[in-house]
Amino acid sequence: MTHFEMPLDATSWSVLLPYLVIGGGGLLVMLVDAFVRTLKKDHLSYLTLCVFLASIVVQIAVHPGEGPRLGGMLLAGDWSRFFNYLFAGIGIMTTIFATGIYDRDGRYRPEFYPLLLFTVLGMMVLAAANDLLAVFLGLETMSLATYILAGGVRGNVRSSEAGFKYLVLGGFSSAFLLMGMALLYGYAGDTNFDAIARVLATGGGATILVTAGSALMLMGFGFKVAMVPFHMWTPDVYDGAPAYVTGFMATAVKAAGFAILLRVALLLQPQLAWAWYPVLTVFAVLTMSLGNLVALVQNNIKRMLAWSSIAHAGYLLLGVVTLLSPAVGDPARQALARTVGESAASAVLFYLVGYSLMNLAAFGVVNVLSNRGGEDADDINRYAGLSRRRPVAAATLAVALLSLAGIPPFVGFMAKFYLFAAVVKAGLVPLAVIGVINSLVSVYYYLRVIVVMYMKDTEADSYDGVEWVSVATAGALAALVLYLGIRPDAFHAAAASVIRQLPF
Repeated sequence: MTHFEMPLDATSWSVLLPYLVIGGGGLLVMLVDAFVRTLKKDHLSYLTLCVFLASIVVQIAVHPGEGPRLGGMLLAGDWSRFFNYLFAGIGIMTTIFATGIYDRDGRYRPEFYPLLLFTVLGMMVLAAANDLLAVFLGLETMSLATYILAGGVRGNVRSSEAGFKYLVLGGFSSAFLLMGMALLYGYAGDTNFDAIARVLATGGGATILVTAGSALMLMGFGFKVAMVPFHMWTPDVYDGAPAYVTGFMATAVKAAGFAILLRVALLLQPQLAWAWYPVLTVFAVLTMSLGNLVALVQNNIKRMLAWSSIAHAGYLLLGVVTLLSPAVGDPARQALARTVGESAASAVLFYLVGYSLMNLAAFGVVNVLSNRGGEDADDINRYAGLSRRRPVAAATLAVALLSLAGIPPFVGFMAKFYLFAAVVKAGLVPLAVIGVINSLVSVYYYLRVIVVMYMKDTEADSYDGVEWVSVATAGALAALVLYLGIRPDAFHAAAASVIRQLPF
């Protein structure tokens, strides 16, 4: 039986159940919106929240075991469960931030909620993919819905421009990715990760196919994680999209991209580490440095956070570089290799969670103020005196920015500590030094916003109100940022246990 023949026994259904809950929930939201005429503006958001919560409950209740399932198409176990929890959590926060948001002409946008659910469904498939076909299916499901979300503010030129740019450039990246998959399939004769790994291990011929194919795939993945030089869409799309969509893209889309990038890096290690390691090293340094340097001169807070997101992608790439380093690929020191590999991969997972918390908290506040402040609401100078006008919102944003800068005792500091420690353990001390220097550079533009909020005055209140639910949710995220900064050990240990499922 080939891996295309997938008998749906009880185990298969248990694997599929979380995906069916999200996908079926998206269809349910569409049908309710179409046929239930007595809906109020918040009902679809409540239904969407119930779907996300149901998916979490299913993940907790159902344990289909570990390893490849559905004919090898998906990888079941702690790895997929970890990312399913992360995506559902981000989806819940995004739903709360988006609830009650209107276009400038007052029209409600119910299509947002099923699109959000389908995007999360694609991310779940992408993170659990164990086959190139599943990778492409998950990636395109995620991407197509995200294109619409980015350009979903009807009548808003900036949003339409953001969606169009993301669509065109995303189409090119998908073409590169698909061509790379085709070349890899031509080399291995199979699309399953396990089969590809076996062919790579034999060291067969036609290495030009697998080298070129993996390079094209790296270009496709680099677009999703905003890696230099495939990053140019990021500032414009983040600026033009609604702030709650921007926060979702900066966290969930990036996490999904790094989930599959880690899997592919492990798939190609050690046979292709000689090609990926130097290239990704250069890309990581460029991504960190360019992101931080350009963020220094931004006056728009969404564009500043966009360039900051690029810089953080560079930090995360250090973890991927460490997985491909000679220390991990040395067969003579297998114990050290596994220790270094587990440290790097668990640090990336911890970083993704911490980054999601602090970025969602920041964009939660920016979202509220963007919706209330007019066309130039995202100008950093409009935040002058925010600590006196909106003290809770200002404190929440300050905590998120300090954590993004890597200031203790917040989770951003511990995330960078674990990541740089793994880099040093692999013997890549110069890369760790470059990462620390970039972190110091980033302190300036994060503190600049805090100085404006707390040390500058404004003549008038630029905002006519604040949605207390969104601010309270962002405040709760800020509290988690502080808690995980003070007590990171248990969660980091949990991330390390997730990594042990993967081959090194």
